[in-house]
Amino acid sequence: MENKSEPTVNKNQKKANLLDHHSIKHILDESVSEIVASRGYAEDVRMSNVRLFIGTVIIAVALVAQFYKKKFPENRDFLIGCIYVVLNVVLQLIIFIKEKNAILFTYPPKVNFVLPVITDPYLC
Repeated sequence: MENKSEPTVNKNQKKANLLDHHSIKHILDESVSEIVASRGYAEDVRMSNVRLFIGTVIIAVALVAQFYKKKFPENRDFLIGCIYVVLNVVLQLIIFIKEKNAILFTYPPKVNFVLPVITDPYLC
């Protein structure tokens, strides 16, 4: 009898270009996120939603600046003050101060506490 031992192949096997460090970091970040999520931790996406909202505000202000009544040389202060300095600095500060180098934000795991049932009235 032949004993055929097949190598176990991971179903979620990922491939990356070993010469591209961004590709390797992306694969590692994905793998860590999958492992943490499989352990029962739910992802906290509040910070991503805040960043998306600020980005949407930046785009809205850019559209207002694009269709502003005055032409470019006169509205330069408006463009610099609203878009490039104020809102982008706020966005970069959030990324730098809050997120730092985090891969994933999670909520604490849900723990079920079981209270003991007291059947003897004299123990109370």
